[in-house]
Amino acid sequence: MAERMTNRWRGCWRLACRVTRLSIMGMAGSLWAAESAAPAVSTSPSNASTVVALTYTEVPYGVNNEGVSMAERAEPFKHEPTSTGKVIRGTLNFGGTNTYAFLWRYDEGKLALDLNQNQDLTDDPAGTFSRQSLGPLNYQTFTNVHLNLGSPVGICPVATDLHFWHYGYGSQPGCSAELHSFWQGKVTLAGVDWQVGLVPNFWRPMEVCDGDALLLRPWSHHQEAFGGSGPTFDAPIFARKVFFGGHAYELHWRPGAETVQMKPALEFTEQAVPLGEVQITGQFIKRLNLSGQYLAIFDQPAASVKLPTGSYSQSGLLLEKDGAQAYPTVASGARNLTVTAQSPTVLAVGGPLTNSVTATRRGEDLTLNYRIIGAGGQVYQMATVNRAHPPEFAIYKGERKIASGNFEFG
Repeated sequence: MAERMTNRWRGCWRLACRVTRLSIMGMAGSLWAAESAAPAVSTSPSNASTVVALTYTEVPYGVNNEGVSMAERAEPFKHEPTSTGKVIRGTLNFGGTNTYAFLWRYDEGKLALDLNQNQDLTDDPAGTFSRQSLGPLNYQTFTNVHLNLGSPVGICPVATDLHFWHYGYGSQPGCSAELHSFWQGKVTLAGVDWQVGLVPNFWRPMEVCDGDALLLRPWSHHQEAFGGSGPTFDAPIFARKVFFGGHAYELHWRPGAETVQMKPALEFTEQAVPLGEVQITGQFIKRLNLSGQYLAIFDQPAASVKLPTGSYSQSGLLLEKDGAQAYPTVASGARNLTVTAQSPTVLAVGGPLTNSVTATRRGEDLTLNYRIIGAGGQVYQMATVNRAHPPEFAIYKGERKIASGNFEFG
């Protein structure tokens, strides 16, 4: 996150920046330290595999948001609701044969969806929706849209909110689907309970799993919201080799299409792999995901952890202190590391976070840039930004304050 304020000054001056009233964790200095101990490590797997059946689950929050392919149509459908205003009609495609005709009665805030896919928009009682709330006509949300997406392994039900927009002036209308459902189960591995699940990819619903998100976290957090439109830490992209809780597993997906609706399951088979030590220099890490030989997942890792040997890249990092959360910006780059069995590998990520301001002079302009810096020099942004209390700055000439102000969000 970068926040910028530009001011014009003349003459010689000495700059001192004081950033105050900042509602974030990570003022410079010693902060709260993670208390979790290093997990037990096992390289002697049992012979048996563990299979967990997954249950279809709907939640009140969005777990994913994806664009939906839309094809407009000028000619009216043979059977469609009457309209008193502007309309947009066409088809929405969620991948494969999952194509649904629709009629968006733009001025009335109504949506008709051909759920039974027979090109008749008047015979689907459950396919009529009203926009969620009053607001601008050019962006409308229709909630509780239930679809049964076909796939080679059976029917995959999904619950979504559909967002439609059309800004006029020659622009094309668009649609996105906010997913409110996923498949989940509870599995006990090495004496620890975990929530596992799959968040299906609209374009290949539960077909091969490779594009789906893998939900994997301690069962004690199973009631907490996850996913959304921002970075996902609890549900990274599905991987067939995972390392968590100090153990390595091969992960196999079973579609389980015993009936028309599929009954998926996940199978965990523990693996014997050489491990190396990783020393983490930062603090306050709530979740660390590393991608490489394995998808390695750590919850509140200790200063020293074990990891299967190989090359890895930091694919997810979430810090938390006193309820405030932060994660690295994309521009700050990921940390890469190589883990060997011979010597420890150092990974400089995490807190404490330090408030930093850089000043750049461009002719008669002075540009101040505010950044939050963590261990290893990574730049972080807050998960939630309180724009009512932006960070402040002050400029001094000697002991005399000559200017002050607030940074602007940007």
